[in-house]
Amino acid sequence: MKVLIVDDTDTLRSLIQVFLMARGWEFDEARDGAEALDKVRAVRPDVVISDVTMPVMDGFELCAAIRTDPSLRSIPVVLLTMLGDEASRQRGQLVGASAFLTKPVSPTQLKEAIHAVVGPRLAP
Repeated sequence: MKVLIVDDTDTLRSLIQVFLMARGWEFDEARDGAEALDKVRAVRPDVVISDVTMPVMDGFELCAAIRTDPSLRSIPVVLLTMLGDEASRQRGQLVGASAFLTKPVSPTQLKEAIHAVVGPRLAP
């Protein structure tokens, strides 16, 4: 399984990488939504895990761009954020997020979210 990790924080990307490597999953990374959108188009990951608050293009904008591109719209997007308010959750739903998790996220929560959006066939 290929996962694209999108976050402007090196530490969070590294933590998610450790989680993915322990499962034998492939990954790529991006520091903002614009870079991520280029990689989604080039790599076609099985799932995108993206922070919401980033420079250049935020996670909401990234998700909306993926959903409006017919060749990408089936790629699940899991949004991670410190914004746990209802308005942020609703905005995530409006842009088509497959899952919306509030930081800090445990490995179990991340695994369950990935399983929910890609299915157990791809996410052992």
